[in-house]
Amino acid sequence: MRRLQAERERRNLTKKQLGETALLPLGRVGAIENGRATPPRDGVELRRLALALGLPLEEAGALLDEVTT
Repeated sequence: MRRLQAERERRNLTKKQLGETALLPLGRVGAIENGRATPPRDGVELRRLALALGLPLEEAGALLDEVTT
């Protein structure tokens, strides 16, 4: 599981809710979580997701890291 999914679930957000808050196209959060899309670690999408999750921008790239739950 990617950290993005873990952080989203910790906040009880749906993929759609997070995507809307981060101003991403429908389905993009799911694509990133499932590894079908891998945006650059320093890219705009991950910074938007970090902000939407209330994380510091310095942690945006870490949203792609694999974590165990």
